[in-house]
Amino acid sequence: MRFAFNFGIIVIGLLIFGLTCSNTGYSQNNSKDKKALEQQRKGLEKQIGVTKKLIDQTSTKKSKTINQLSLLQKQVNERKQLIQVYGSELQQIEQQMVQTRQQIADEQAKMKLLKKEYSDLIYQSYKARSHTDQWMFIFASEDFYQAMRRVQYLKEYNMYRRKKADEIAKLQLSLQDQMLQLENQKAQRLGLMTQKEAEAKKLERDSEQTRKTISQLQGQEKELRGQLKQQQQEYSKLNREIQRLIEAEVKKTTKKNESGKTLPASPAEMQLNKDFTSNKGRLPWPVKSATIVSEFGLRNHPELHLMIDNKGIDFQTEKGAQALAVFEGTVVKVIQLPRYKAVLVRHGNYYTVYDRLSQVFVTTDQKINTRQAIGVIWTDPDTDETILHFELRNQVEPQNPQGWILRR
Repeated sequence: MRFAFNFGIIVIGLLIFGLTCSNTGYSQNNSKDKKALEQQRKGLEKQIGVTKKLIDQTSTKKSKTINQLSLLQKQVNERKQLIQVYGSELQQIEQQMVQTRQQIADEQAKMKLLKKEYSDLIYQSYKARSHTDQWMFIFASEDFYQAMRRVQYLKEYNMYRRKKADEIAKLQLSLQDQMLQLENQKAQRLGLMTQKEAEAKKLERDSEQTRKTISQLQGQEKELRGQLKQQQQEYSKLNREIQRLIEAEVKKTTKKNESGKTLPASPAEMQLNKDFTSNKGRLPWPVKSATIVSEFGLRNHPELHLMIDNKGIDFQTEKGAQALAVFEGTVVKVIQLPRYKAVLVRHGNYYTVYDRLSQVFVTTDQKINTRQAIGVIWTDPDTDETILHFELRNQVEPQNPQGWILRR
């Protein structure tokens, strides 16, 4: 009988332990998912704030630009993503609430089981409450060793009874915590639902503003084509100069022996090139706070049916913002263009271009560090737009910078 009783206790303990481990594992995974969603939401909220600020800065101008449309479309997309994140967070909280309710039910069942077991223990203790009975149980032993085992048994029995009382007290506290947790989850759900509804209204307003801007831009297609033509001419001039400078730099840095055979680069140059390549996808943005308004490559604008060719990407930022080096390197040249300046920096076999600068802080052949300020980004007086044109090249071959810089 005693063996059966002890075996039952072991089974109950394992069952409780299993439930606890299962809940702990779920809780840890759930916590990670919740943290990831919170970080994603905060990132989107921050980016929406940046985009909105840039829209407000250029909204005073009567004539609209393609970049303003890009900002509005980005704002719409960001709000859609944010609403999706709110939906995911709400779904996760619903799952947490179901899990918490199940945990409460499990705890209540365990409480009932423990109380029943404890009640039986108390009853048995009451029946054997006399110290005389306990001594008789010990003295009835066949030998000394059996007596010692019975003393130990009585000791363990009393410890087990106290342990069960402690378990009941802990379960009661756990139930109280889970009830409070459930109430907090309900409050979080209500708060997120309110935020989601507010974002849906903002999305509707942004979408309407985007439609109006598209209509206005379609009415000034001729003017836009003129703007794009001027921009492409400036970029073509910059491209020719960059290609010339890179070819000259490659020729200057390529060493040959007496027989004309190309010698390998110096260990320092090889290490710099290796370090730059290994940081693909982790390079910092060339501006502290910005929104990408024009992406890499040749494409047809989906709304205005205008062809856009971009050898890099364009970041729209605040007036007075600075361009920052994405990696350590050497300044090849400060290029003077008709309305602004550009800086070409060498990183081993790779080159970065920081274009549309009104003021430059670096000089030719200067060694620079990662995130070092290169210059102040130019603000167009006609549109109030502050846009950094950034390029990344493997020697003369343009690369898509979005594959190299950190994702935001």
